[in-house]
Amino acid sequence: MEDIFKPDRIRNTLERLIHNLPGFVYRCRNDQQWTMLFISDQCERITGYSAGELTGNKFISYDEVIEPSYREYLHERWVDVIRNKEVLKEEYKIIRKDGQERWVWEQGRGVYDEVTGELLYLDGYITDVTERVEAYENLLLANQELTEANKRREEAMTLKSQFLSNLSHEIRTPVNAIMGFTQILSEEGLSNEDKIDCLEIIHKSNRSLLKLIDDIVQASKIETNQLKPHISRMTAGELSRELGKAGTKLLQEYDKVNLELTTIEGTANEGLIVFTDKEFVKDIVLRLLDNAARFTEIGSVHLHIFISDDKTQLFFDVSDQGYGIKKEVEANLFKSFYRADDPINTRTRGAGLGLFISKSCAMLLNGELLLLDNSAKGATFRLMVPVTPVLG
Repeated sequence: MEDIFKPDRIRNTLERLIHNLPGFVYRCRNDQQWTMLFISDQCERITGYSAGELTGNKFISYDEVIEPSYREYLHERWVDVIRNKEVLKEEYKIIRKDGQERWVWEQGRGVYDEVTGELLYLDGYITDVTERVEAYENLLLANQELTEANKRREEAMTLKSQFLSNLSHEIRTPVNAIMGFTQILSEEGLSNEDKIDCLEIIHKSNRSLLKLIDDIVQASKIETNQLKPHISRMTAGELSRELGKAGTKLLQEYDKVNLELTTIEGTANEGLIVFTDKEFVKDIVLRLLDNAARFTEIGSVHLHIFISDDKTQLFFDVSDQGYGIKKEVEANLFKSFYRADDPINTRTRGAGLGLFISKSCAMLLNGELLLLDNSAKGATFRLMVPVTPVLG
């Protein structure tokens, strides 16, 4: 019977066992380079380097295989392990011979002289754990995305709840006015002057109600991708004049607020040909002017229309003399259903759709709407519209 305990037989058995492991085993010196005294052939599958290239640092040292940001940390960990005669268990990155980064898991310990207790060398095992690490990172990313999605959903639900509350108030106010003053009109003995006042209030309330309904319809079209711009040709001067007239008419509703205009009329840019959706631009600018007037108790609202130096952009700056916008709400200004002020503030009425609609319309023109300046002395919004938009 063959003696299975012969040294050659034991060596062959151990080699077969080691070869069947998914990782590689090693024995190395405790030096700066982790000089390998022995390393099994499986190292080539994981690192790309053969055992012959790594043993004795013939081609490269194992320290150079470790990704640089982990080298110092691993040396420090081994110092602690050796001092306390513990077992090292660490995950870190290596750089394969082909340049590919991989994650490995290492378990190792010191081997000591039985008599003197002197450290002789380090023994250990290293295996590739890239798939597990990446799966874990993907799981963390998926969980983070799910958390963020839930947060956005909760924010949207909160905003919609606030919107419905605002909407109820915004609808009741004009409806109550229409019903109340209609009832007054039916009373006998009412003077012609009082009748005219009642009719004016009814008409104003009716316009307010229709505007609210239009906003809801427009916001719905935006969210369902049904709102599309209609591009037409005009001069910058024509657009500027029309906006000036519309803005002046709008601010006549505000007794203590004046409109200051700085336009491109009478300049060299007046004849510049512009291709855009005039109604989109007009709607955005008038919304900004209306907001500015509502937040300005007494003073002026400024509309500045100008062209970029390279004549590729139209700029519309709308500034107010209000009390500014709270810093903590700036990030939410352009979200749908969001109001930056007290919903029951009658002067700054609104359902929280105006800036959302304006921002969306600007983007449909390949333009941009942003809060340019904000302080306790007022805010400035800027609409930027390309002279010749490239539409998808």
